[in-house]
Amino acid sequence: MNTGLIIALVIIVIFVAYLAVSIAKYGKALKHVDKKEESEKLIHLNDKNFYSVISRGITIVDFWAAWCKPCAFLVPIINQVADNYGDKIHVAKLDVEANKKISNRLGIRNIPTVIIFNNGKEIARFIGVKPYNVYKKAIENILNPKA
Repeated sequence: MNTGLIIALVIIVIFVAYLAVSIAKYGKALKHVDKKEESEKLIHLNDKNFYSVISRGITIVDFWAAWCKPCAFLVPIINQVADNYGDKIHVAKLDVEANKKISNRLGIRNIPTVIIFNNGKEIARFIGVKPYNVYKKAIENILNPKA
């Protein structure tokens, strides 16, 4: 066998092993997502109430869709944000399929997308699944700005 073929086979084996580990790890995580109850502090937004909610104070909004698997990974993270910060800020979700007017107006092209608003102005945008600490740090920086 030539060296190029051996290297290609090694890369394929590593990729398949990585894929198998990822499926095992994230497949288990998805099974637990549906079992977690939604935070009582979570606000459900739609085309009618969106601007009235985000216009006052700090609001973090998770833009999602039911068919989106990465969005399912974000559910427990957003619930944790709501449980920990729901008394200080608005923590909300907006289904992009049911509320296309808002998602189009804000240019939501990829989901999940999480946007933080301060008195109606967008101040941060996160595309894709981010760990809880990313949102925590962003919220803490807004709530406790360094002088």
